[in-house]
Amino acid sequence: MLTRHADIDLTSLRWSMAVARSGGFRSAAASLGVEQSAISRRVRRLEDDLGVSLFHRSTKGVSPTNAGRRFLRRVEILLDSLGLAVADARLAGSGQVGQLRIGLTFSFLSEALYHLIDRFHGAHPDVLIEMVEGRAEEHLQAVADQRLDIAVLPGGMTVAGLDISILWREPLLVALPRTHRLAGIDVLQPDDLSGDRVLVSAGDIGLAVFEALGSHSGGLDIVVQEAGAVLLLEQARMGLGVTLIGSGSLKGLRLEPDLVLRPLSLKAVAPLAVAAAWWAGNDNPVLRRFVSAARRR
Repeated sequence: MLTRHADIDLTSLRWSMAVARSGGFRSAAASLGVEQSAISRRVRRLEDDLGVSLFHRSTKGVSPTNAGRRFLRRVEILLDSLGLAVADARLAGSGQVGQLRIGLTFSFLSEALYHLIDRFHGAHPDVLIEMVEGRAEEHLQAVADQRLDIAVLPGGMTVAGLDISILWREPLLVALPRTHRLAGIDVLQPDDLSGDRVLVSAGDIGLAVFEALGSHSGGLDIVVQEAGAVLLLEQARMGLGVTLIGSGSLKGLRLEPDLVLRPLSLKAVAPLAVAAAWWAGNDNPVLRRFVSAARRR
């Protein structure tokens, strides 16, 4: 049940604290920059609402009554807590605190991405960053459902209602056994892969690869697998096919000594686009700061 004190305003509480600290209405008014009569009326109204005198008044000044001392002690705790809550809310609103949930796909765990996240964390140490690994399609749906704030994935993928921005581009590399017939060629053309099984990941760069190979895809034996970069590289090592990988992913992968990497010609195949997807309606201030940092990169 609400009682009358529920209508007490914060200004009356703050001014009463100022009177107690300064020991008088005149000095409190001077410190606050208001009329002494205004403070006097506020405090008197507060005392009427509470049904108790908060101060002893005399020609020498004022001092808290026993009831006033107890009341003002609790008010001080309340105002300190309120100040902390306001400061925390402002930090959250500025993106300095909070949480950021990032969806990552297997072949995009690259040095550039790690560097971006590391720099963002350095600038926002109080932000909790959660990284979730999985398929690009699943992450897009998770962003749309607001289970993730942002997803880093292949360029060219779209979902209605999501904003997608290209972050950077990197060359496509072909991984093949050191004994392969193409191992001695410095730069490969798509047509060089004719006769080879070209392994790509359905949950990774698969869609981007089809776009990158363009008209060449009709003459290539492209095999889409439910596998990440590590498993595709192992299949290439065993001679089960050749696989494609973005150059930025190399630092996060262990390359076997009997595998070699050869770039696809940039004149024939456009670089692999690394994109970020997020929902414009997501009001997480941390997300806005991360998107801004990613775009600046």
